[in-house]
Amino acid sequence: MKVLIDDGLRIQLGTGIGNYCLYLYKSLKNRGCNVELSDYKATSKNRKLKRLQYMRYINSSQFRRKIEGYDIVHFAGQFLPMKKVKGVKYVVTVHDLTSFIHPETMSFFTALTSRLKIKRIMKNADAIVTVSNSVKKEMTEYFPRYSQKVTPIYPGNYDNIKKIDNMDQFDNENLKNVENNPFFLFVGTIEKRKNVGLIIDSFIKLKEKTKEAHNYKLVLAGRPGFGYEEFFKVAQESKFSQDIIFTGYTSNDDCSRLYCRAAAYIFPTVYEGFGSTQLECMYCHTPIILSDIPTNREISKNYGLFFSLESIDSLVEQMMVIVNGKYDYEKHNRLADEYLKNFDWDDIADEYVKLYEEIENKK
Repeated sequence: MKVLIDDGLRIQLGTGIGNYCLYLYKSLKNRGCNVELSDYKATSKNRKLKRLQYMRYINSSQFRRKIEGYDIVHFAGQFLPMKKVKGVKYVVTVHDLTSFIHPETMSFFTALTSRLKIKRIMKNADAIVTVSNSVKKEMTEYFPRYSQKVTPIYPGNYDNIKKIDNMDQFDNENLKNVENNPFFLFVGTIEKRKNVGLIIDSFIKLKEKTKEAHNYKLVLAGRPGFGYEEFFKVAQESKFSQDIIFTGYTSNDDCSRLYCRAAAYIFPTVYEGFGSTQLECMYCHTPIILSDIPTNREISKNYGLFFSLESIDSLVEQMMVIVNGKYDYEKHNRLADEYLKNFDWDDIADEYVKLYEEIENKK
C-alpha cells in the first residue's frame, strides 16, 4: 500500500493544519508505512495567490499523472481536486465545520467557499477523517447521507512547545514588559473566530473588580486576523492599555517561555474542531480557562476551568480562581499527565494505517 499525504500547502503557509500534516506524515513513516509527503511548493509570495497556485496544481494533468502511482491520497489539508483518478482512493481530513455552524466569524467569501468545498468532500471522498468526536457528530447532523464515511481520529500532541527550565529573556521586544509580572495568555491568530474580544473585555473587568489583579497583564500572541483592528482599538482605548500586549508573530522559543510562565491560558473559542492548545497547556502544566463547548469538554475534561460563553462574569470568576491562589496544581497536573497518554502520535499512526487498509480493500 502506497500513500501520499497532500498537505494543501499548509506546511509552506505555516498553519496549525500544516503541523498536523507534517506530524501525520512523520508518524506514519516511523511506523514503516510506505508514505510520501507532497513536494509541491507555490512560487508566489502572496498568501492568497499561493493557494490559487496550489488549487490549479491539484486539478492539473501533472498532478493526476503523479498520483496514479499511489493506492491512497490523503488530502490532509482539507482540499480535494475536481476530478478523481481511477483506482486511487481519496481520504480527506475535515478539521471543523465553522462555515456551517459559525459563519459570522469568517468573511462572507471565505464561509461560502468553505461550505462548497466541504459539500464536495462529503460527496466525493472515499473516507473522511474528523479530528474529534464532536466534529463527527456535527457532520452526521449536516450530512446524514454520508455519515458512514466519517471516522474520528485525534491529532497527537505536537512538540513545538517545550518545557523550559532556564527562563531566558524573551526574544520578542513586545514581551519585555511582562518578564516580572504574572499574566494571562492567548496564543493564536487574533481573530473573531477565536473570540479574542471576550478575553480583552474580561481582563478589563477583572482589573476593575479586584486590586489583587493590579500587576497582571494580558498577552495576545499571534498574527492579526479577521477582526484584529476592532480588538486593538478596544484595548488601546482602555485605561489598562499598557497591560494588554499584542506581540505579533512569536517564535516557538518565546511561545514555550510564555506557556511555562503564564498564570493561565485563556481559550474562549466560540467553536473549535479540536484545539491542540489544550494539549500544549497540559504538557506544560499551564492552567487553562476555556469556553464550555462540546469539543473543549471532550479534550480537556476535568483539566480545564470552564466558563459559559453567555456570561462575561463566568470567565472573570475563573480568572479570579487563579488570581486568588485557589487553583489545585497537584490535582490538575496529575490529570494532564493521564490525559496526554491518549494523544501519542505512534498510536494515532496505527489508527490511520487501519483506516487506509479498510479503504484500500473496498472495491
